[in-house]
Parts: sequence; structure tokens; C-alpha cells
Amino acid sequence: MLSLSTDGLLRRHLVGLAASIVVFSLAAVQTSTANAADRYRYEISNAFSGLKADVIWGSTSAYQGIFLWPNNTSASQEFDLLDSGGGYFRIRARHSGHCLMLDWRGGSDSNGTRVIQYPHCAAGYAPAEWYTKTLSGTRCFPEGYCQTGADYQILVNRWTSRCLDADNSRGGAPPAQAVLQQGDCVTSTRA
Repeated sequence: MLSLSTDGLLRRHLVGLAASIVVFSLAAVQTSTANAADRYRYEISNAFSGLKADVIWGSTSAYQGIFLWPNNTSASQEFDLLDSGGGYFRIRARHSGHCLMLDWRGGSDSNGTRVIQYPHCAAGYAPAEWYTKTLSGTRCFPEGYCQTGADYQILVNRWTSRCLDADNSRGGAPPAQAVLQQGDCVTSTRA
């Protein structure tokens, strides 16, 4: 979905969500022509809470997690989308140059696997690659009518085919400091 913000910048809404229907959007802060396939300066925002994805405490260290935090306009809340080919891309934190990927150190890639930053950003490493899939907001009922809602693009990890999510056992809008992880993808924007 494309929309023009009040500050005149083109916004591209991509979304990641999981079982608790946590919705994220990637908003373009600025465009660049350095590489036509790469997209620069995106912010990942949770559509329910408005909180931004932020590398925890602005760390530049490998293995640092990502959580939701109020907008503080820092580079640790900005990301580049690097084309990997075939519709896949890597998400690189602008302040550290590290890519967001699944934390493989626990030996599992199941639901709840945390997303960390790591310096390995080469194309072809599936745990660090993502793709988008359209999630329809339209819901049809047995009575023969459909209700139209907003369509979103969900962020899906290439390695596991699971979606970007925030750790939020309470449900609803995730709070500040909710850590990013992967979870099963939902099939509707409606509860």
C-alpha cells in the first residue's frame, strides 16, 4: 500500500505479523538511487502501538536484539532493505551496518526465535532474508457478504516461512520493549 505522508515523503507500508496479529509497517524516510533494487532509510513501525523497531539501546554489537521503542529519530530505528534477488531482501540497521536475522544460537528456528542484528549481510543467507506476502483485509461471511479492510504486506523470513512478530503474550498492542521474534503468519487482518 502506498500513501503520501503530510511531510511529503512517500511511505511504503510493509507489514509483519504473527498469531497475536502484531502489525508492522516499513515507512520510507528518504529514497536513494544508489542501487535501483535497494531501498534506503526505512523505519519499521508497529501499526497497533505506533512504536518503532529499535536495535536495543542503539548497540552496534553483534547478537544484539531488536525491540519496540517510541520514536526517537535515531539511526538505530532506521533500516535499509538490500535486494537479494528473487523477491528476497535483507534488512540492514543503518547505525551498525548489521542485518536483522533469526538468532540461531539456541539451536531452534521455531516460533519465538528472536531477531538479532549480525554483521553477516551477504545475499543468499536465508535466516537473514525476508520477503513480503499480501495479507488481505477483506473478510467474507457465510451469509454471502464481504467486509473490506486494509490490505497489508507481511514480512516473512525466507528460511522458516514465519512472520516478523513482537513478543506480546498479553495480546493487543505490544508495549515498549517488546522484543522482535518470529511466529506463525496469520491469514487475516481481522480478529
